[in-house]
Amino acid sequence: MGIRIPEAELEIMRVLWREQRPMKVTDLIEAFKDTRGWNKSTIHTFVARMREKGIIETTERYGVARYVPCVTEDEYTLAEEKAVLSKFSSAKALALAMVRNGHLTDADIEELREYFKAGGHTK
Repeated sequence: MGIRIPEAELEIMRVLWREQRPMKVTDLIEAFKDTRGWNKSTIHTFVARMREKGIIETTERYGVARYVPCVTEDEYTLAEEKAVLSKFSSAKALALAMVRNGHLTDADIEELREYFKAGGHTK
C-alpha cells in the first residue's frame, strides 16, 4: 500500500476502524461533533476523496450510503512503518535517534528491553 492518508482522513479511518461497522455520514458527523464540528458537506468531501483513493468503499443499506475501510489499521500501520524506516539506514538507527531526541521514555525503553528479553513476544 503506497497511499498516504492525510491527518483529517486518518481521523475518519480511526473511527471506522474503532467502530468496526459500516457508518453513515450522520454517524461520522456525530463522532466529530465535539472535537471537529464537521458538517455534512465536509464529511461528504472527505469520504469522496477517500473513496477515490480506494481506502474506503460504500455499501448501501435501505438506500443509505455507509462507509467501510478497505485497509485495516494493521495494514496501514505496517505501510507507515515501512515508509518511515525507508528514510533511515536501519531500524536501529531510527531507535537510536528516538532515544537521543527524547522520544522514548525510560519506561518505553524498559518495556522494549523486556520485550526483546522475551524473544520478541508480548506477555
